Amino acid sequence: MAKQQRAGGADRLSALPDDMLTHILSHLCTDQAVRTSALSRRWRHVFTAVPVVDIVAAPQMTCPVSINHMVSGVLLSRDSTAPIRSFRVAGFRDDRPSASAIFQWIVTALFASAETLDLDLTMGDQPICPNASTFYQSTAADFARQNFCTMPRRLFTRTAALRHLRLGNCELDLPEPEREQSLSLDTLETLSLKRINAPDHALQRLISACPRLTELTIEECPTTKRISVALPLLRAFTLRCCHDADHVLVDAPSLRCLGYKGTVAGAYVLALSTWCQIHTLTVDICAAVQANDSDKNRRLREFVERCTNLTTLHLSQHDKPPFYPYRAPQTLSGLAQLEFSGPFHIAALVNILQNTSNLQVLTLVIDRLDGDDEVSTAAPKRLVSSAVECFQCSLWRIHLVKYNGQDAQRRLAMFLLREAVRTDELQVTFARSVGEGSETETLLVSEMVSWQRNPRTKIMFRHE
Repeated sequence: MAKQQRAGGADRLSALPDDMLTHILSHLCTDQAVRTSALSRRWRHVFTAVPVVDIVAAPQMTCPVSINHMVSGVLLSRDSTAPIRSFRVAGFRDDRPSASAIFQWIVTALFASAETLDLDLTMGDQPICPNASTFYQSTAADFARQNFCTMPRRLFTRTAALRHLRLGNCELDLPEPEREQSLSLDTLETLSLKRINAPDHALQRLISACPRLTELTIEECPTTKRISVALPLLRAFTLRCCHDADHVLVDAPSLRCLGYKGTVAGAYVLALSTWCQIHTLTVDICAAVQANDSDKNRRLREFVERCTNLTTLHLSQHDKPPFYPYRAPQTLSGLAQLEFSGPFHIAALVNILQNTSNLQVLTLVIDRLDGDDEVSTAAPKRLVSSAVECFQCSLWRIHLVKYNGQDAQRRLAMFLLREAVRTDELQVTFARSVGEGSETETLLVSEMVSWQRNPRTKIMFRHE
């Protein structure tokens, strides 16, 4: 900057007022925002008024200062009169904070009128889902043995500014039932509970104390058995890997988005009062489904068929063998966006697309696990797509993710480029194994261009 000024140029960025500079820095993580204090005298104290505290330590991150000291140092150096709009801390490894430190962080954020509070106390990578790891044996027992931090009661009393609350890997200290009037989060709009060690009645009381919720997520909570969600304003509900749940009742007339991750059998613990109002459905099956298991495939199809007015559908599985070998539900006729993730049969994909006459966007995340090179063990070399109506009229965008040129992937790309003649845009995201600028990338690009049937189709390539 000094050289630029001596050369006659003006430092226009530093000339901006403080409120605009703090707004710019609020889009950076806190670590990067603090580093701007070394730029010049003008920037020395700008970071102290940034309304965002965002400290997340990546698993591979090496830092001589623990994340506990980082959070405390940032809070102590802040301007005490400056508000905190968002407070987010995550990425603990071996330095779990003490109860007193957590209490100080939360009180400081609430006193500064924080609208978003995101506190994930998960230590490293600890899978709770029994299907996520082969070494994880007893979900509920191992989970209960963990040394949880307890969220203070102050967090669950009336807070005028709090709008979004996300908690991970902790216990809840709710006010006593006889003082129910003190348990109030009537301004809360978003609530995410991940790996919470609390009985059903505690979660039930917490959810019931948030009458204005529009989005609710319950993830990896082994203690969740039976719970009722009766919220008139709720628009999005997600249940992930709560494998011990046996009944989840959702009575939400405004519900439009539903997300589920678990087993096929577990999907039936969900009881909704308004299936027909669901527009966006995300289903992630985390346990293997055999292609010849007609019962599970039928139940999965029935689960999707309950949502009769779907416009967006995400289907994924992260285990072998490939699934979705069934006929497409008739309810997919109004579908506009479809996303597949995981191993799948190309023939099964064609069968599903036959009933998606109005499909506009198709995304295929070709996920390969355990070094398996097969996207489909039975991918036909030649497929007839005359029955796929969306190929001829409505499908305008296709996105292939994790493409590496394996044989089945090549047949899939060739099939789509030759048959989806009305597609305006094909976006290909290469897998990490395809180096940027490598000879492999050059060959894959030229090969895909040669398959192009519609000269108007714009093919774009990028890397993960």
